[in-house]
Amino acid sequence: MFRLGIDVGGTFTDLVVYDPKAKEIKLTKTPSTPKTPDQGVINGIRKVERVFGFEPRRIEFLIHGTTTATNALIERKGVKTALVVTKGFRDILHIARQVRPKLYDFFERRPDPFIPRHLRFEVPERILFDGRVSEELDEEAVREAARRMSANDIGVVAVCLLHSYANPVHEERVREIIEAEIPGVKVALSSEVLPEFKEYERMSTTVINAYVMPIVERYLNQIKDSLVRMGVETGLKIMQSNGGVMTAETAGKKSVHTVLSGPAAGVLGGLELARMAGFKDIITVDMGGTSFDVSLASQGVPTFTTESDINGHAIKVPMIDIKTLGAGGGSIAWVDAGGALQVGPESAGADPGPACYGWGGQEPTVTDANLALGYLNPAYFVGGEMSLDVDLARRAIREKVAGPMGLSLEEAAEGIIRVVNATMIRGIRLVSVEKGYDPREFTLVCFGGAGPVHAVKLAQELNIKRILVPEGPGVNCALGLLMADFRHDYSQTFLHLLNQVGPGQLEKAFAGLEERAKAQMLADGLSEDTVVFHRSADLRYQGQGYEIEVAFPEAITEGKDIRKTSCDFSRLHEEKYGYAMASESVEIVNLRLVAVGLLEKPEIKAEEPTGPDSRAALKGRREVYMDGRLREVPIYERSRLKCGMEIDSPAIIEQLDSTTVVFPGFRTAVDRYRNLMITGKGA
Repeated sequence: MFRLGIDVGGTFTDLVVYDPKAKEIKLTKTPSTPKTPDQGVINGIRKVERVFGFEPRRIEFLIHGTTTATNALIERKGVKTALVVTKGFRDILHIARQVRPKLYDFFERRPDPFIPRHLRFEVPERILFDGRVSEELDEEAVREAARRMSANDIGVVAVCLLHSYANPVHEERVREIIEAEIPGVKVALSSEVLPEFKEYERMSTTVINAYVMPIVERYLNQIKDSLVRMGVETGLKIMQSNGGVMTAETAGKKSVHTVLSGPAAGVLGGLELARMAGFKDIITVDMGGTSFDVSLASQGVPTFTTESDINGHAIKVPMIDIKTLGAGGGSIAWVDAGGALQVGPESAGADPGPACYGWGGQEPTVTDANLALGYLNPAYFVGGEMSLDVDLARRAIREKVAGPMGLSLEEAAEGIIRVVNATMIRGIRLVSVEKGYDPREFTLVCFGGAGPVHAVKLAQELNIKRILVPEGPGVNCALGLLMADFRHDYSQTFLHLLNQVGPGQLEKAFAGLEERAKAQMLADGLSEDTVVFHRSADLRYQGQGYEIEVAFPEAITEGKDIRKTSCDFSRLHEEKYGYAMASESVEIVNLRLVAVGLLEKPEIKAEEPTGPDSRAALKGRREVYMDGRLREVPIYERSRLKCGMEIDSPAIIEQLDSTTVVFPGFRTAVDRYRNLMITGKGA
């Protein structure tokens, strides 16, 4: 039996196989199939069987990281959706928070809502903030709205009624009526998707969930059907944006939780490998074929957020805080109207791919530039399974960049690398400097197929002294999938002053969330003794508009538990904002519960060190254009490097899933877990 993690990227589908009995990890890649992404998953499983001899029926655990929801949102290719709201609240999606996207740009427009105005239906009803019914639901108005939806061929309906987080009775009745009037339609309730106050965030999150729900569900069903035909008996698991696992059935209903599925797994993988190597403060950078994902973890804990956005649309669900930029190996280089060189955000993706793939791509990309400079081995791409055409890469750069800008081929290629690096450096600063962290105090953990090619230059620009390149950087997200536990997040708005609420009242509210969590975990197939709960609450000084999440004790039995929580809030407020107001009343806004179901993890074997001599891994030399001139650079085979070996710079280290480029001024050593530890010579 074996465990399998599959991460579908824009260019390649990555697979990591873990054999618990032999405690061995194997990895491979296969081209993604953007037009039929589920086929890429099946192709990958078949390749695992063909290359490693693992029969599909022997899979005991299968987890998948998917970008289906993200792509549907970015490309606006979700299902035709309707929205039911309380009368008078039809335009919340337009009004949002009344903040211009760019303060001084009067022509900048917010993106249009996913649901046009004529498909938003008002119904008379009113529930107050405390859950009391002020006006009964007009059921005939709901039926009339359902008839109009049916005439518009609506595939899914989002329902977001005022204060339904306090009492969902009207939303539940709306669902009953719509399902009776339109058989087979899917309905998403805000009281189930996000039972919290703040109408815009709740409505936007519910609409996004509804918009992509049928797309995600159809995609997962296609994979599950194919798995059954292949003899795979284990259920399909999906990675969430919060770094937790959920079943495919749950993912089909809570699709908004999969928006950052793959990138979240990469953070987990990088964090676990860094922890084993002895580092707790890390910045993870994942450069794949289409995008660049960056995140920060402090003291071994990833940074989480409960508020994010995708292309200007608010999403309010717990997720690892990851910044995504359009800077990948397939990012297209182009010259703008002013004659300046730009790279991205448009990508050549997997189809047609960079020019050097020979699949019909005509535009120069970052991968073409790396190949033209000599960083990539044209005969050893994906371990030699795929060859790259250097002439096609050079032609694209010469015609589209070098010629128009009056540069030599090498100058143009190096310019492409500098521009895309500048974009990535801005992304790293977003999660570090702009959040109060000094990147010089962190270890840069780089992965993705293209990440190690650029890592040293990124570290050099930011004065980061230490870089960790995992043993399988190109498939780190797939490895991270196998490092995850089941996780479900629950929240409930609970507006009370902290000093006026009793321990019993809080304990009862948390117990209600825990009962929901236990029922979900049992439905997922976990036993109760493997489930761990973590309590917290969003707190604020009375009258504030924003909150800070504060951990709560496992059991709230006495007033001193509440007083300690109040002190913890003031301390965190001072750390975050530079001041605290201990005499002010503290208000509870939302109660939160994280339920974690513990799973078996891969065990990565440590190696005993050998000597520093790395000549056994040397496989040749080639001319490479570095820092404005040609150099003859030694080339090493990553699979031959053993613990304790050291490599001086400059050097290039090649492997099946990536290439590491070490520029002058850095040295490389192999640690006990076969990570490359790259440090500045002055470090």
